[in-house]
Amino acid sequence: MIYRVLIFLFGIKVALVTCQYEDKKVGLDKEKYRIRKWGKLDKSISEASGLALNGEYLLWSINDSGGGAIIYETTREGVLKREIPIPQASNKDWEEICRDDNGNTYIGDFGNNNSTRKDLTIYKWDGSKTERIQFTYPDQIEGKKEHDCEAFFWTKDSLYLFTKSWESPAVKVCRLYVLSDQPGLQVAKKIDEIWLKAQITGAAIRPDKKQFALISYGKIFLFGIENQNINFQKPQQCIKIAKKQTEAISYDGLTRLIFTNEQRGIFAFDTDLTLP
Repeated sequence: MIYRVLIFLFGIKVALVTCQYEDKKVGLDKEKYRIRKWGKLDKSISEASGLALNGEYLLWSINDSGGGAIIYETTREGVLKREIPIPQASNKDWEEICRDDNGNTYIGDFGNNNSTRKDLTIYKWDGSKTERIQFTYPDQIEGKKEHDCEAFFWTKDSLYLFTKSWESPAVKVCRLYVLSDQPGLQVAKKIDEIWLKAQITGAAIRPDKKQFALISYGKIFLFGIENQNINFQKPQQCIKIAKKQTEAISYDGLTRLIFTNEQRGIFAFDTDLTLP
């Protein structure tokens, strides 16, 4: 009962978010799209925190902290097709999943709410064996809760990570870091940062590598990519979605975005179909 009340209150809070700050201060134009509910994830996916596409018709999802080391493959309507155990892996705080152009899957075990973890890990799975990318942040300050991470994507042999801040100001910093996609111990390289009135909870890159999307609780942000440089210098759109605890997003072709929330809802919209 208490959980339902908290989700209800959280839903009200998300419904009240706007793109006003990002429009005026960041240059992300407000835009409206017709958002459709496609379906609902299977009950086994109780805290969907990442999303990737497997071919044209299937979704891959993962559970948040404490779940099994499992990828859940579903139809686009959420019907469970199979559970895929990831060998030599454990789920301490899985937050994101993505795939590269060579058939590898990356799972981010880097949830870090208190910014105190010393075992930040990205699992690299090629379909049989699992390797580890372990990393640290070069600028993490003890006592500052600014290096949680729930969002990343792969491109150009690299992984791009977007941090989430738990510090008290309403406008929060999101930092962008890059890692090599090769296993081993690394220090993340900081590329850019941006201040948003939102906590970033998921990320995806468009298949043509000309745009990337960030999702938060209640909003999606789109940024352009110029000369293959991943940064915040080309802000495009802020889209209000207000669909509760949204934590996972993926591109479906060049114009469609699919996202899920931790209440198991599956949603989609097309960026070539705007509302008046």
